[in-house]
Amino acid sequence: MATSTEPLLKQHREETLPFEVDGQVLRVAFETRVDPLSGAVTKISLLRAARSIGIAADLNIRPVSQCAFCHYEDTTPKARIHHASGCVSVPNLFPWEKYDWITIYPPFGQHKLLLSQLYFEDLESMVESSYDLALRCAADPEVIGFMDFTNWGPFAGASQQHPHSQRKSITNVLDPRQSRELDLCKALWERHGVNPFDLYREEERQRGVRVIHDDDMFVAAAFAPTTPHEVIVFPNEEVAHIIQTTPSERKRLVRPALGIFPALFFYLGVTDLNIITHMAPFHDMEDARKYYRWHMHILPRRSRLPIDKAGAELGFDVNVIDTLPETTAEIIRRWYSEGPREERLAKVNGTEPSPLLVSEFRRLHS
Repeated sequence: MATSTEPLLKQHREETLPFEVDGQVLRVAFETRVDPLSGAVTKISLLRAARSIGIAADLNIRPVSQCAFCHYEDTTPKARIHHASGCVSVPNLFPWEKYDWITIYPPFGQHKLLLSQLYFEDLESMVESSYDLALRCAADPEVIGFMDFTNWGPFAGASQQHPHSQRKSITNVLDPRQSRELDLCKALWERHGVNPFDLYREEERQRGVRVIHDDDMFVAAAFAPTTPHEVIVFPNEEVAHIIQTTPSERKRLVRPALGIFPALFFYLGVTDLNIITHMAPFHDMEDARKYYRWHMHILPRRSRLPIDKAGAELGFDVNVIDTLPETTAEIIRRWYSEGPREERLAKVNGTEPSPLLVSEFRRLHS
């Protein structure tokens, strides 16, 4: 097997052709970044990314009058799976896979609305229910993999306001995103002789500018984000699939991710997001320990669609991002290093924090 010291994380800086604005001739620098693990291509306008970060969302969120998931016993199909953590997985009413569940999280009757209300038990419930359902899929020889994603908020593509995850089997053909990741990671391992997730982590450690937290779990702003403020999370251990972990390992691994969500909410004004979890296919997961890693992409979404998914993203698979990952990491890292600080709250139009944000912060941290 070949080895190489060639860096994985490469960013290319160029300038636009000159153009005139208000009598001033400008040439704007932009960067092209390629994520070595996924192949994602990102373009960042440095002039646009230099603008201050403020809240773009309406924080005055009201619960829907009739929540189908709060009353799942009357509104969802059977047979249901009641997990030990208190959440419930129900069959999807409109399935498109052999196994197709919606996992609904407590409380029921008056569900959570804000990311600030996401606690450790919620994350633990997400992970434990994912493990339960992955085990069921792994026992079926027709199933080749497991798909796991969580929607929080209507702008994350959720049809229901109530926090929930979607878990599905993968049959016949692996989904294109994970298939490309697996092929790229295996090729990188063959070239470098090291798990590319470990190479990625070591390069980020050396540079330091995108690392948010680094212990049992490595947490960083994504080098080539697919949405503004994307965060990548993966264990520092050789785990390629969730079913390769024990309950105590899962509890230890998930805890460091907790700070991401209140930091995104209070410091960056994020109200809606997706959590995408990638794992190796069942038949390859033992061999994949050496070249792949169970990992999460935390993808904040904008409250004014389709601003984060427009023509370039949909038509050309190029992600146009208006924030620097280095700035994202610096802001979220403060939550981890300093603890919650009211003076760090995201500002509305660069002036003052939203009164609702201040009120929620004081309610939780007074």
